[in-house]
Amino acid sequence: TAPFEFKPLTVRAAMDKAVIALGSFDGLHLGHKAIIDTAFTLAERLNASLCIFSFTLPPASYANPERRISLNSTNERLCRFGAMGADLAIFADFFAIKDMSPEDFVEKMLVGRFNAIATVCGFNFCFGKDRQGTPETLRRYFGENAVCVDAVMHGGAPISSSRIRALIEDGRVDEAAKMLGAPYSITLPVSTGRGDGRKLGFPTLNQIPSENRLIPKFGVYATRAVLPDGKRVNSITDCGTAPTLDSRGQVRVETHLLDTSESLYGKNVKVEFLRYLRGEKVFPNVDELVRQVSTDIEAARAVFAENN
Repeated sequence: TAPFEFKPLTVRAAMDKAVIALGSFDGLHLGHKAIIDTAFTLAERLNASLCIFSFTLPPASYANPERRISLNSTNERLCRFGAMGADLAIFADFFAIKDMSPEDFVEKMLVGRFNAIATVCGFNFCFGKDRQGTPETLRRYFGENAVCVDAVMHGGAPISSSRIRALIEDGRVDEAAKMLGAPYSITLPVSTGRGDGRKLGFPTLNQIPSENRLIPKFGVYATRAVLPDGKRVNSITDCGTAPTLDSRGQVRVETHLLDTSESLYGKNVKVEFLRYLRGEKVFPNVDELVRQVSTDIEAARAVFAENN
């Protein structure tokens, strides 16, 4: 694996000096937004490009290989980085740099390779071998241009990716949205499914997540689908394995669009999770399943009316 992936986002990516925002940026929550916004302002002041240094997977996940699960994909992060004004994104392979001394990381990587003249990080950012590097280390090199951003608080504690992950795993997507600054979402191509939903009168968009992508607690959600043309459509989404109709155990995200029908096979659709409605169930027969889906749709409509 190459130690770094470079993703230019604008023509300014090739500038000979950079302000580098440092962090895992998993989920791009409000704390991460504060870091990137600060870096953007500093880059404008210093007439430098804005570079975001991140990782292909959250560093904390390497300590537990069974939980290498991200809140968003690399492509989703790239889209957000670009929208927030970044010129270049660098995704590092954690194993390739974890044993570097903090000094080598700053001198050989940030300055020597990425032309850093300033850095911005969060209050708890650590780097280098044994996590010895701290914001104070960066200040020794960059002085006042090493900015450390204070924690953004929610519910009396700092916002963190781990807090958000725990909420989503528990189905509390509406609470997670308060720390993310937007609904938790998944953007995936629509694949050909089994066609069960269409046969039952509730056609669905079938999306298959990767193994390292965080899926909300199995069950049914009131959601909003953002179509390729930008149109936003109310919907309901079932996350899970569809145990009533399929015994293969394939984890999928199946979304039924309300009040519209479009052919979207092969196209990317973003699904925003607004509210958990109920857990995954095995129904004794198809008729019971159809009745439950109708009930789910009414429950979802109540959520949409509440949020209008």
